[in-house]
Amino acid sequence: MEFDALLHTESGIDVGVIKGNRSIVFIKVGLGGDCRGFEEKYLRMAHRLHARSGCSVLVASNPHDGQSHVAADRAIIEGYIEQNGITSPKLLVFGHSNGGVKALELCATGLPTARMVLVNMPLMINFHKTKRYLSLLTSTKIAFVYGQLDPSFAYVPFLENRYEHVTVSTVPGADHNFKDMTDAFVALCDALLT
Repeated sequence: MEFDALLHTESGIDVGVIKGNRSIVFIKVGLGGDCRGFEEKYLRMAHRLHARSGCSVLVASNPHDGQSHVAADRAIIEGYIEQNGITSPKLLVFGHSNGGVKALELCATGLPTARMVLVNMPLMINFHKTKRYLSLLTSTKIAFVYGQLDPSFAYVPFLENRYEHVTVSTVPGADHNFKDMTDAFVALCDALLT
């Protein structure tokens, strides 16, 4: 199992690409992560999404360089759309941990996004920014998923029942990185297709 293409951008972000239809899934991995992921979880996720819906999948690494990556990530998405002549794209976004923060920030810049799944996104840091981004994305369905053992789990009540476009779910026994639960982590992408 491989990506159709691996791209290295000038901004230092590596992108694994699975070519597909006008539905584009953008996956932003956790801080310091590569586009394949531990136990190839992001590669597996990309193939799972493509097999189920024929979508295009772009998996972006998350260099530990202190940068926001918003402009670079947006350029990756827009470049793929332009290079492949996609009209009326449907954007779906998945982010894990710090990748969830960066994905939320990216979509809040006005990038039309149909649905997001954010897994174990830190809530204890800059929550005021999270609230601002959520208020800008009222037309986007956003699913937050937290492992019961994740450090942010205690902060989940700050999200629950506060926004009509936001749902929150819990995965019993899961820690921040879903240790020994890679299959369960990969399956979380299915929420993008519902």
